[in-house]
Amino acid sequence: MMVLWFVMSEKTEPKFLILGAVSSMLIAAVCLRTLTMRGAKTDRKYYLLGVNLFRFIGYFAWLLVQIAKSAIYVARISLFDRKKVNPSVTWFRADYDNPAALSMLANSITLTPGTITIDITDEGVFSVHALTGVLREGLLDGSMQAKVAWLYGETIEFCPVDEKEVKREIPQKRPELVRRKYKVRRKSI
Repeated sequence: MMVLWFVMSEKTEPKFLILGAVSSMLIAAVCLRTLTMRGAKTDRKYYLLGVNLFRFIGYFAWLLVQIAKSAIYVARISLFDRKKVNPSVTWFRADYDNPAALSMLANSITLTPGTITIDITDEGVFSVHALTGVLREGLLDGSMQAKVAWLYGETIEFCPVDEKEVKREIPQKRPELVRRKYKVRRKSI
């Protein structure tokens, strides 16, 4: 940040250099606290942007290929073979400790056409809607989960979860809906 300030201001007087250095350090100190998170399972602190740049570029390239493959598949199914459309919800456990890894996996699944992340429980159980059986099997092979674990340098225990087990673990909390009747007043102009 100091280098950016120096390049943009082009001031070389000592008072400007000292003021720039102090303000850059203060801003960095304030922002550092907002960019750290506690682990989902442990009290370990994770830095939000703590990802190896080369691994991220590799993951991003891999994700773009997966998005393209899935987009072609979903377009072909929806245009020519609608009989293969069999929407379903599937569950799997991917117990990352880093909350950024949980978010990355959920967003990667949602970015891939034909799949949408519905929910992630505190235990790391993902519920995902898949448009077809092929997409569902692609989720359950664990390749995307392993790539995200590789990206964040974690080891995870990935396993598909049965629907009965999910319903036992997750209590169904249904909000109470309140019905109110409103009177509509008609005003004439």
